[in-house]
Amino acid sequence: MKKLIVLLFFIPLFLTACISPPVPDIEQAIQDSDPNTIVPLSNDLTVGYFQTFLPIQASPTRGLIHAYTGTIGDGIVVGTRADLEHLERSMHRTATAYFDPNDHFFRDGLILQRAFVSNLLCPSNVESDICVNPIGLNPESGATLDFNGTSVTSGDTFATQIRPLSFVLEQNFGTIVYNEDGEPEFQLEGVAIALAMNPHHTVVDYSIGQIIPYRMSDEQILTIGRETAAELLPLLRTEYNELRDVPIIFGLFIQESGNSILPGRLASTAVGEVGSSSLRNWNEVHERHFLLENPANTAISAYSVNLNDEYIFVRESIFRQFPHTFGIVGQVHIVEEEVYRVNIEFNMHFFGYGEKLAFHQMVGQYIDYFSPQYDIRVIIRSTDEIHGTIMRPPHGDVQVSWVSW
Repeated sequence: MKKLIVLLFFIPLFLTACISPPVPDIEQAIQDSDPNTIVPLSNDLTVGYFQTFLPIQASPTRGLIHAYTGTIGDGIVVGTRADLEHLERSMHRTATAYFDPNDHFFRDGLILQRAFVSNLLCPSNVESDICVNPIGLNPESGATLDFNGTSVTSGDTFATQIRPLSFVLEQNFGTIVYNEDGEPEFQLEGVAIALAMNPHHTVVDYSIGQIIPYRMSDEQILTIGRETAAELLPLLRTEYNELRDVPIIFGLFIQESGNSILPGRLASTAVGEVGSSSLRNWNEVHERHFLLENPANTAISAYSVNLNDEYIFVRESIFRQFPHTFGIVGQVHIVEEEVYRVNIEFNMHFFGYGEKLAFHQMVGQYIDYFSPQYDIRVIIRSTDEIHGTIMRPPHGDVQVSWVSW
């Protein structure tokens, strides 16, 4: 009888161990599908953002940037910020005006091929191992450009060339349709093309033996960008069958110099409607970045009367309690003449758990000193790691997240 009781006791445990726990639908879909089969992902937890799907495929042109050293390859433009992720977010935000995020999916651009974009960045009269068939959207060697009233001639050496078009970003938007076999497929509905324009150049003047920095005005670099986009649109229509009958959104992104704390900005957009090889009127994008600092930044006051004063109060209050805080940087992102987001980064070395806890609590309380309509994002970090983040959505509650505790 005792053996029977013991056996009955272990049977449920054995059965429990053999029964696998419930598997979420998305995980089951991934496990059951071929690695190349599309698995749609919901945007329920990322409201306002496009839906995505698995598997993730990187754009073949990712990382292809015109190097300031006279070659085209993987890298960043020397002396200029690339700000690729910021540009991606800006174009993503722009595309929501044309495609409903709840009905459309986003993927990295997979239409433009690497060799094609390489040749776009090449001057038409320069051939090399990389520029096999240069299309020439950048100025030819010998072309003269105006830098705020100073005429500068682009040369054919790394020290004298001028290349306003730095890199090309492509994004794809579409829907998920099912073929005759019931398998999901991505159906392209539109494309976004961003042209990163570099107004910052340094040219060696051998006659005086000096490196001379030049910067085009925003209007000058945007004029070049608009001309480049007008030339590129019909080329895309003829080069790629996938792009013949979809809208193409163009964005012009003005890069910042490499020593700038602030990122570049999306400055202008236009649309090539379905089947059209010409662009509609260009629309100015009112996007700006400012440092929050003391003395009061008069440029910020045009968008917010109290924001800079609120930031200075919070910063000085924290410095009084934690004088060994070795860096506080505040930035404000302006979109369409309104404060879109306030980003603050604290750099701090903590000597113990209590100080780390107190610092997060104090910063979390001071965030509410900012006017409630602002979206506040705070990162607390040291040189080696991020300790925590603090967020407060507009008219929302402060949320503290511990990262390395």
